[in-house]
Amino acid sequence: MVIIAKDGTGDFESVQAAIDAVSPSDDSTQTILIRNGIYCERVVVDRDNVRIVGENADNTVITWSACAHDRDTEGKEKGTFLSFTFLVTGAHVTVENLTIRNDAGDGSVVGQAVAVYAAGDQGIWRDCRLIAHQDTLFCGPVMAKIGAEIAPHSLANAECVDSVGDCPLTHSRQYFENCLIQGDVDFIFGPYRCWFEKCELRMNARGGWYTAANTPEQQPYGLVFHGCHLTGECEAGKAYLGRPWRKFARTLFLECEMDACVAPCGFIDWDENRVITPRCGEWRSTGAGACAARHPSQRRLTDEEARRVTIREVLGDWMDKTDISH
Repeated sequence: MVIIAKDGTGDFESVQAAIDAVSPSDDSTQTILIRNGIYCERVVVDRDNVRIVGENADNTVITWSACAHDRDTEGKEKGTFLSFTFLVTGAHVTVENLTIRNDAGDGSVVGQAVAVYAAGDQGIWRDCRLIAHQDTLFCGPVMAKIGAEIAPHSLANAECVDSVGDCPLTHSRQYFENCLIQGDVDFIFGPYRCWFEKCELRMNARGGWYTAANTPEQQPYGLVFHGCHLTGECEAGKAYLGRPWRKFARTLFLECEMDACVAPCGFIDWDENRVITPRCGEWRSTGAGACAARHPSQRRLTDEEARRVTIREVLGDWMDKTDISH
């Protein structure tokens, strides 16, 4: 085990230095323990088979303040996907007991500001706190400009595309358990297949959309939330379940508790071309935000349909090798 401690009592004082020391050719899982502290650094995890564990989720914090309005060397805005605090390009990466924040501020001022960019395959996130404003969590592939931004770190085994918006079929998957994910505008987004188990999705006071999926047309699943709690600091009815970033968005809420902040219509169209379809839906929602008068095009899953949506069905048989079952 490698230990990171800001006070110099560990093997390293920075998270990135510890990750860089991991051998990229080692197939065994290597564990990195991060002692309590606030680590003000941008982190790139470009190694496979790494387990990164914080000492305490509330007190072990990785934070950065990049945003979409930042300028590159030519004076152009960098945009959403170069604003991340924590980028994972490696496969089989597990992250536990950490707070990862983007502290750039309100998206109405700074634009998008990503806390976590999960680009690898078979990622597991447990007991983490992912906090930002607009576009907190992106689960999707990388573009060439990401490689240029993070050099000399590599894109490792991450899927690469020309555009993450209109992207082709993706194969990578992410699993989140007992995590707090906080933001406001489209703050969980992307094309990957993702399962969220017993997570809290917390809407900031601004209000907005919990999700903005851009699932490829050929892909049967996108963002799936099971047993999650949808909360908010915004006014009642100002938090929408999601809107379709692209027209084949696939988002499901299964047995989730929804507070009064959730809008009665649930999902909402993005524009006249990107509209809600039966690929978005819910099953057995509870709480003050659960409503019978949802968007007319969203799907109300039957019990039989919902029970076919399992972790293994969505993420594949790699989950059989973990201690997760559903």
